[in-house]
Amino acid sequence: MTVIELPTDQDQRAQRLHDASLVADFSPHGEPIPDTERSRAAMAAGLQRGGLGAALGSLWDEHLAELEEDPEARDLHSERFRRSGVDALQVTLGAIEMGMHDWDAGLRDVARWRRRAEIGGDLEVCADAAALRAAHAGGRIGVMLGLQDTLQIGTDLGRVETLYGLGVRVIQLTYNRRNLVGDGCTERHQSGISRFGAELVHEMNNLGIVVDVSHCGEKTTLEAIDISARPIAFTHTSCRALYDYPRAKTDEQLRALAASGGYVGIVAVPFFLKQSGAGIPDMVDHIAHAAGIVGIENVGIGTDWGFWSTDWPAELRPQTMRAFSETSGFRPEDGLELGVGLGPFVEWGDRPQITRELVARGFSDAEIQGLLGANWLRYLDRSRG
Repeated sequence: MTVIELPTDQDQRAQRLHDASLVADFSPHGEPIPDTERSRAAMAAGLQRGGLGAALGSLWDEHLAELEEDPEARDLHSERFRRSGVDALQVTLGAIEMGMHDWDAGLRDVARWRRRAEIGGDLEVCADAAALRAAHAGGRIGVMLGLQDTLQIGTDLGRVETLYGLGVRVIQLTYNRRNLVGDGCTERHQSGISRFGAELVHEMNNLGIVVDVSHCGEKTTLEAIDISARPIAFTHTSCRALYDYPRAKTDEQLRALAASGGYVGIVAVPFFLKQSGAGIPDMVDHIAHAAGIVGIENVGIGTDWGFWSTDWPAELRPQTMRAFSETSGFRPEDGLELGVGLGPFVEWGDRPQITRELVARGFSDAEIQGLLGANWLRYLDRSRG
């Protein structure tokens, strides 16, 4: 792996900052894809039995069993987390089975994360910034539950309160396609938020659930900012001014977010950042551009580490590409790639390479600590009113 070269004093500074900071991230699956003989055998059996969802569900269920039964497996997994330095995660319910639109898949993931917290000894499910800070102080990883689509809710606003009771604190209004709430970013025509969508946003405001519009279309994004009584978030996005990609946010959207006190998390997904050959410097370019509009105190990192990354099992990539083509709203022209890295960020443990680039680019200690996680926590504090 090619690392970002720094002078000795700056190298030490980068490591100190990464170790001392509360490092937060957005990652749909939440933690590195399990990669043991047991988990891979379970994955292969699930794939043969029932396709992609069964393969992934079997892989993670075996992962949980292995963590519970095998101290060596726990140590191996903890080491991958230690190398990454990640302390707090926002995860997507349903993502473990690639069923982000499926209510039952989401409920199964709630059970998985609760079980993971019980058996691992290194993690807890958190409902707010105070809980994330307390988990970090206690040496544990804080996990916040979220959704990446409102299709799981259907037309039943009562499900929002159910999700809140289960610990969900972030809900993205749409994925890429149109739903009952509004339009995703790859729809042919961009309309705004429906009447039902406005009711949903008000209910989320009343409960204290973050309104996320990372995958939403332009008009839906702007109307969500206007409708929401609380500041909203682009938890994992990029900047359209730097690369004209449908998932990216325009300067107009960023300015509207800034006026409302919202938050922007920048992705590490290579094909969202640049047409080809993206590296960590390109990601930091997007961070700097967003900071120039919304203020650096309102920007963070949401890598979106998951199916596109080198962690994703090679044997699942054909099925994953097919599933995303059929159900996600990604189109051939969107240049979806699997099994790719971002320069020296090629596996979960390489997360400190982002901090090294922030140091190399001249950001101050306070700015870097904010970008790594403090800005996300402060946003969570103010989004609750």
